Amino acid sequence: MRTGAIFEEDVKPPITAIATYLRPLSIAIPQPVPKTNNFDLIRLAAALQVAVTHATYLFGITGRQWPLHVITDLFPGVPVFFFISGFLISHSFERNPELRDYVQNRILRIYPALVVCLVLSIGSVWASGYLIRVSAPFSQWAKWIVAQLSVAQYNPGFMRGYGMGILNASTWTISIELQFYILVPLTYAALRLQRLRHAQGNLALLALTGFFLLANVACVHFMDRSTALFAYLDLSCVPWFYMFLTGLLAQRNFGLVGRALAGRFVPLFLGYCALGLLAARVFGWRFDNDLNPVLFLALAAVTFAAAFSAPTLSDTLLRRQDLSYGVYLYHAPAINFLLATGVLAGARGALAAMGATFALALGSWWLIERPALRLKHRAVYSHDHITSLRRTA
Repeated sequence: MRTGAIFEEDVKPPITAIATYLRPLSIAIPQPVPKTNNFDLIRLAAALQVAVTHATYLFGITGRQWPLHVITDLFPGVPVFFFISGFLISHSFERNPELRDYVQNRILRIYPALVVCLVLSIGSVWASGYLIRVSAPFSQWAKWIVAQLSVAQYNPGFMRGYGMGILNASTWTISIELQFYILVPLTYAALRLQRLRHAQGNLALLALTGFFLLANVACVHFMDRSTALFAYLDLSCVPWFYMFLTGLLAQRNFGLVGRALAGRFVPLFLGYCALGLLAARVFGWRFDNDLNPVLFLALAAVTFAAAFSAPTLSDTLLRRQDLSYGVYLYHAPAINFLLATGVLAGARGALAAMGATFALALGSWWLIERPALRLKHRAVYSHDHITSLRRTA
């Protein structure tokens, strides 16, 4: 996608028109977001929630009432990812709305690690001996590999007999995330956010968020899940876009939201736990990716508070090593390999899968992700150094 060329014609191509239209955006940011925050640590916790849930369930070492599951189920990782993504991606885009940079930076964050993970995952399938027992024509392999490197992530039929039946159960959210990335500049252009007063922009975003929240409720509670329409919607970002937009709204209103939530993680955490247990026991609400919107908004508040309470904690513990993407990508291939080979089972299998996941995540960060992130142009946030560890609001 090229947006840097200058056209002499009176009518500009659409992508250039959008780029020109958005160029003044960076001068109208209400309040800067502190670069010292706990988002890396929160994303790692969210990735671990997904990985631990999958590992304990697939290796059959716990029931759903086991205390670990009670705790982890209250904090589903995927909705947390979508909220944080809305916050950070919108902030990055507002700081640098140049489309060429935006597209390049998003590709550098997602695809280098994704491509390497795909190659290693296919290698693990071959090493397990599964390919000897199943055959698929080259056309199916080619179609699937091309899809894995695009927005259209899916699991091929010839992988249904391997491990958990899905080669990488995490990649469906990569497809959703890429759709979010596409929609960000389109949303800013369609709502004319850089030309509206801040309050008017908020109203427009609230209306859009409400629309997609209703779409989520319709998909989750009222649609027939056996229909083709539901299958298509479930593969799209439609049911999840309100979560992303909630993060976008929190970012654009950082001053107001920060005054209400920053530094109040403990009381909000305890309040959310109480609300969650009540909702589960009294109303039977589920705690998974289809999180009830009321619970999601409460979880979003806890996530924001965690990001800006003791905000140097993440830098202190992780030293700006963002292992969340690697943990999220690699836990499913690690689990699948152990399930397919039967080398380890039960608790030992789960522990081995988590150990392999961390090793792969570290390798991915130092060898693939960190070098790729250094190629970003005008990035808002850098993982190359530790800023001052003084508390920032």
